[in-house]
Amino acid sequence: MTLFVGIGEELMFRGIGVQVFKRAGLSEGKVALWSSVAFGIVHVSNAFGEGAQALLQAVIVSTSGYFFYLCLRVGGTLLLPMLVHGLWDFSLVSNAVGLDPKASPGMVLPIVLQVVLIVLVIVKRRTIEPATTDNAVAPAASRAARR
Repeated sequence: MTLFVGIGEELMFRGIGVQVFKRAGLSEGKVALWSSVAFGIVHVSNAFGEGAQALLQAVIVSTSGYFFYLCLRVGGTLLLPMLVHGLWDFSLVSNAVGLDPKASPGMVLPIVLQVVLIVLVIVKRRTIEPATTDNAVAPAASRAARR
């Protein structure tokens, strides 16, 4: 079940969402940011069942969205973020079985891990913008501007 959620949400946000932002001419960093923010905002709808706690969840989900975006960049295909997202959701759901989720350190550890990984990637690369080469194909927005 969680794998299907991962597939569906990744198709929507890292598939369609990323392409929409890229075609709008946003830089790679802004595409990552806004697709992640949109991912978090959609999860605010959980407030109907969980109350105000859903606002904190939306912020956490936005950082997860950024992590899944990095998976897309590393894997070069949607398959990696789909799999990671499905496994991520499975770990969160299975961790909560039989426990009070508020008292479970297993709910906090994946979030801390993803924040650490995001920081490491940003510190190591300094940017998520792709390296440009002379042979690089210009984005559609740049080609259109030259016409």
